Amino acid sequence: MKPSVILLGAKPGSLVALSVMLERGWNVRHVVASHKFDYPWFPNASLRTFAIERGLSVLESQKDLPREPVDFVISYMFRYLVRPETLALARRGALNFHAAPLPEFAGWAFYNLAILENAPEYGCSCHFMDEGFDTGPLVKVRRFRIDAASETAYSLEARAQKEMVRLFCEFCRMAESGDELPREAQDPARMRYLRLEQLEALKEVPPDADDETVQRHARAFWYPPYEGAYLRLGASKVEIVPRLVKEHLGTLLHSADLNALQQVARDCWPD
Repeated sequence: MKPSVILLGAKPGSLVALSVMLERGWNVRHVVASHKFDYPWFPNASLRTFAIERGLSVLESQKDLPREPVDFVISYMFRYLVRPETLALARRGALNFHAAPLPEFAGWAFYNLAILENAPEYGCSCHFMDEGFDTGPLVKVRRFRIDAASETAYSLEARAQKEMVRLFCEFCRMAESGDELPREAQDPARMRYLRLEQLEALKEVPPDADDETVQRHARAFWYPPYEGAYLRLGASKVEIVPRLVKEHLGTLLHSADLNALQQVARDCWPD
């Protein structure tokens, strides 16, 4: 018999995780997906809408969950702390999928710190949840090499999200085997957690920063439509576009210039 599950999620990755479970015949009892996370910049990627269209039980908040046990409670890019009474519903495990390698990148600023600190590798994690944020024992961490000088927060998230789908598929295979999941305690000496307000404070570029520092901050916080790194000029904030992004956008914007001009010339001499 395939596992039963409660899924709490947001962003496109959670929709893919739900798709995988449905395709594999899992018993998805409830999906917790707030309308607050129907992000307009992710067209056709609403977990809530996707689940409703498939006739699943969709709840706005975990407070609405019935007190019915399931095999797994899964948090996939969920934005809130999973409540103790929700964790208690899981018979085999309450698991979080976190888009950064643990224990060194817990909390909010994971993509950003990896770039700011020129980290040589990045990754994603699956871990058991406890009553803290990103603190429970690890099931598995997938890591990959990066060149932080050529990454933005946007590009690093895109790579990490792909790896997390692969990690989720690995978890599904382990769960379906019926074997007990691996459980490795996180090393307290390597654990750190950044809060949202600490993330926001990192966006301000020091006024005496050299060009390398300015560009590193710009890359570390380039994730439209959110506010990026900025310089403060009096009462104003001036956001910085990373040089590599500007060059890439320039290529995209001008890639069709020649064809457009040639079409104008052809239109001048209609058949």
